[in-house]
Amino acid sequence: MMEPKKGKFVTPGEVLCTEEEFLPTRSVFTENGNVYSAMCGNVETRDGKVLVSNSKAEVDKIGRGMLVLGEVVSEVGKVLFVKVDDVKAGSKLYAALSDGKIITSSHSGPRDRGGPHGPVGKICKEGDVILAKVDEVGDDIYTLGLYGPETGVVYARCSECGGDMRYDGAERVLVCTKCKHKEHSRVSALYGKPNEIKSLLAKALTQPQ
Repeated sequence: MMEPKKGKFVTPGEVLCTEEEFLPTRSVFTENGNVYSAMCGNVETRDGKVLVSNSKAEVDKIGRGMLVLGEVVSEVGKVLFVKVDDVKAGSKLYAALSDGKIITSSHSGPRDRGGPHGPVGKICKEGDVILAKVDEVGDDIYTLGLYGPETGVVYARCSECGGDMRYDGAERVLVCTKCKHKEHSRVSALYGKPNEIKSLLAKALTQPQ
């Protein structure tokens, strides 16, 4: 299990680590060797101990129509599963209470031109960071969609060597900075523009459509 991310917003029952990795302290509980959050708040690790502190930000849930940022963690058949990030917009924190899924058959085919950037080989792959819109909020998962030029892959690593990929506007393709391997994906117009992505998310999250 990975070390809990310091400052990450968590909800009750969310697993943080194992008892072997960190000693449980405040606002957590243990079960079967795992340490879980006992409240909504931010993860803190100090001197080998883990705790959850009160979040100073006003907390709301990510809802339908909002833009979200996440990492593709797996692909099963025609479904991509995405780990959705929490997002802070001003003094408000929008919490991702579940992961997301993208049904690839809804966004693939010869007429899907990859947003503004040309042909698509695969929409995206495991490890890609994407911007997507929340279509539906289910009991245990978000259904995500890719609509408009801003949605799609915003950061990718090469599937051949793991190097950073850059976007080649002339060829409309992602190119590895190390081995020059090329990949066709649905690339966001904001690929490689973290400040613009942050600004867009802050605006979009407070003005859902």
